[in-house]
Amino acid sequence: MGASQIKKYISSSIPCSSAAIEDPLPTLPKIEALEPIDPEKAGRLANLPPLSLLLAHSIDRERVERIKEEERVPVLVVFPARGDEELLTLEREIQILQPLMGRIIDEIWIAFGGSEHDDIPLMARKYGARVFHAHRNGMNDARQGDSGKGLSMRGVLYHLVAERNLADPRSIIQFIDADIKEGYFNPRWVIDPAGALLWFKRIEVAKIVYHRPFGGRLNAFLTPFLSVFDHPSLNPLKTLVYFLSGEIAGTLKFWLSVPFKQNFGIEMKILTSLALNKVKLSPNRDDLSHVLQVFMGEMDHKHSALRSTSRVKGLDAMAKEVFQSFLEDLTADGLIRMEKGLRFSHRLQVSTVTPAAEGGEEMGTPSRLDLPSNEKTFFPLKDLPEVQARCPWLKAG
Repeated sequence: MGASQIKKYISSSIPCSSAAIEDPLPTLPKIEALEPIDPEKAGRLANLPPLSLLLAHSIDRERVERIKEEERVPVLVVFPARGDEELLTLEREIQILQPLMGRIIDEIWIAFGGSEHDDIPLMARKYGARVFHAHRNGMNDARQGDSGKGLSMRGVLYHLVAERNLADPRSIIQFIDADIKEGYFNPRWVIDPAGALLWFKRIEVAKIVYHRPFGGRLNAFLTPFLSVFDHPSLNPLKTLVYFLSGEIAGTLKFWLSVPFKQNFGIEMKILTSLALNKVKLSPNRDDLSHVLQVFMGEMDHKHSALRSTSRVKGLDAMAKEVFQSFLEDLTADGLIRMEKGLRFSHRLQVSTVTPAAEGGEEMGTPSRLDLPSNEKTFFPLKDLPEVQARCPWLKAG
């Protein structure tokens, strides 16, 4: 049925005035392409709009190497890894980055949550990568037995400053997920974000974004959830191409100033802290004006199960922690209020179906799942006396 036929049908079926049917068809939404920045035209001292977009291959590799050598800025790449299930993808990613060693990358680290007897530490030695065992985080504000991706990230940062004497505020530390599938990862995943931080003197964070043709389920629901809220601080986040990417490069100044979530909520905690100006990267500009998003095209990695089981957390547990992190920050900032006994739950409680493999019947058994789900929030590392002792510029700032 064409547009003219639809209009005729509506006219004959619904008694109303001609003014009411003048344009019965809804106006299609306008899709506007995000305009990428040109580093050459913008210049090194540019004040960029919040979350400006940089396309892959926009940064000249030779120029990045020259700036790094002249300005002596350390660049470290860190892979958070849970255990040996990520061994093969992690080894391939480290192999791909080998040509950048000594030229753009100074050190590769693995923030490892597995056992010291696993194979990943052995593999790391083969390539000269360093391993930080997450359970030895050394932080006095973390308890024995605490674990999670965010805590591992915070732990390796603490180790680099307190034990390895990393102190230059312009030092670049880039986190990259260890499970990127073959065919997607390449050296530009470091050249462009690290290069952007080296080139733009006012940029402190470069967040990699991408399109996931076979995944990104949680991200697909987070985007419309954020659209529920209309607020000047939050609206810039709506320009992000991908929210929950684990690939983010930042200066030491940034990493020491941002609060951390213990596990899956870490990426959302970083974004809302920046949006609400909790990081305070400079006195006269919003935090998000110091953040770039770097578009790398397509990416895919291991997909989590949609539902949690008694053994493994699934996408539903991740979603609960991500959404709760976001709402906790809005509540703490006074943007929303929790009243009449409403509070945040420390558990994931859902009705589900227990498959036969876990003791259910052949077709599955309707069940109720009740799992602990309580991510701790850790304050910025700059508040720790031992970090302040290694980085005296923190007090001056």
